[in-house]
Amino acid sequence: MAAPTHMVLARKYRPQKFKDVIEQKMAVQALQNASLSDRIGSAYIFFGPRGVGKTTIARILAKRVNCTSPEGNEPCDQCDSCLSILHGNSMDVIEIDAASHRGIHHIRELRENVKFQPMTGKKKVYIIDEVHMLTTESFNALLKTLEEPPAHILFILATTEFNKIPETILSRCQVFTFAKVPLSVIQNYLAQICEKDGIKAEEEALFWIARRGDGSVRDSLSFMEQAVTYCDKNITSEKVKELIGAVYFDLFLKITGMLLDEKGKPEDLMMPVHDFFATGGDITRFVWEYLDFLRMAVHIQNGTENTEFLGIPGTEIAHIKDGLEGVDPVKLNVIFHGIYNLLTKGMALRLRNSYESRVLIEMELLALKEKLFSPSLSGIIQKLNRLSTAMKDGTPYSAENELQKKFLGTVIDSKSVPELE
Repeated sequence: MAAPTHMVLARKYRPQKFKDVIEQKMAVQALQNASLSDRIGSAYIFFGPRGVGKTTIARILAKRVNCTSPEGNEPCDQCDSCLSILHGNSMDVIEIDAASHRGIHHIRELRENVKFQPMTGKKKVYIIDEVHMLTTESFNALLKTLEEPPAHILFILATTEFNKIPETILSRCQVFTFAKVPLSVIQNYLAQICEKDGIKAEEEALFWIARRGDGSVRDSLSFMEQAVTYCDKNITSEKVKELIGAVYFDLFLKITGMLLDEKGKPEDLMMPVHDFFATGGDITRFVWEYLDFLRMAVHIQNGTENTEFLGIPGTEIAHIKDGLEGVDPVKLNVIFHGIYNLLTKGMALRLRNSYESRVLIEMELLALKEKLFSPSLSGIIQKLNRLSTAMKDGTPYSAENELQKKFLGTVIDSKSVPELE
């Protein structure tokens, strides 16, 4: 007897009814209402990022409009029509990948086929995925069909790039926007799946998996599948971070600390960079991850501790907060813009290898550290103005007095740049 075929999580837990869909409440409710009142349109556009349910909801809608025994606004999933769509062998639901069927001859063939009545269901449904990939000529050919569609035809056009759809097509369709699924929602969903499948998983590990999915349920489930295999059904936070391979918070804390240490030696600042490149690290990913870290660090220093907003678990927020205790958020902002300039320079120079990248990073970090502790032009101008005023009034200038004024709050606007007299 053959062993049962393994089904990946993304397919195993793909929603089959509207009630099972995660988030996307606006689109789901509107389509359910249209189904109940028999007001299904002739063409819809589903727009949103990958893996948020566009094709899934299109299939559920196709099942509902062709279901012979609907349960209110849901398909029954028991009749021949529902089962044929579920198994992917329905003659009345045609899925087309526009990326590989983008030519004018493909759309002409479609226009000829829409004339024929559905084989068994009420509607012949065309689900065109990545519709923005069609050529201009193909869009023009499709437009004629959308203008005067046969009563038995339903078009569902899915796209991740709304801006590439011609206005003439948009004006003939009802548009639904699909949003990314919140991190906490995906995390809870993954926890439910773990419970159903008997998988042990730490809460923080599921957080990192959901974060890796970046709002995509499908991507999160795909990474979850990888984590289950790697961890042998005992998913821990440390194992998941190993799998991700891009959580450099300790390294970034070390580099930031070195940048903010005025007495620190230049070679100490260079060592973390040297160690990173010695392990064959990816320069672009390193810089982007550091920028993301600095963004989180600035928000944390300003009092933000929302895990959903920051995109890291509470333990990491506490770790960063402790590591940067007492650091001025303004200085972190200066570092952020310095690293961003480093990134743009690297892109402009089109560096060919890691050694060239390392040279650029080392020199830019040294320049950034010097900038952090160099007196600013506005500060020098302020000091000169105060000295000039003191000399005119006959008042002796004292650095101690100026510091006392500043700490007593008598300096009205320390960030202003006065005119040099």
